[in-house]
Amino acid sequence: MLACISRNGASLIANDPFAPLRQRFLARCTDQLAELKAIALQAAPLPGNDLLIRLAHSLAGAAGTFGFAEISARASALETLLIEQADGASVRAALDGLIAEIERTLA
Repeated sequence: MLACISRNGASLIANDPFAPLRQRFLARCTDQLAELKAIALQAAPLPGNDLLIRLAHSLAGAAGTFGFAEISARASALETLLIEQADGASVRAALDGLIAEIERTLA
C-alpha cells in the first residue's frame, strides 16, 4: 500500500527509498533560498556571479534528480543566462522566478 506523505511539489511515497533524500534536499533548499534572496538584494549581483552560478547548477541537478522538475528547469535557465552573461534584467527575472518556485515548493 502506497501513502502520500507530502504535497509540496513531488509525490513522496511512504515506502520510497528516496523519500529521506528528497526531504534532505528540501531542507537544503531552505538554506539555498536564503542565499538566493541575499544575492537578489545586492545592487549588481548578476551576470558572471560565480556563487550564483554554483547555486543554480546545484539546484538544477539535485531538483531534477529528486523530481522537482520546475525548480530544475528554472535553475538551469538561470545558470545558462549567467554563463552567457545575459543582460541583468533577464538574469534578475530568472532569479526571481527561481526564488518564487522554491517558495511555492516549500510552502
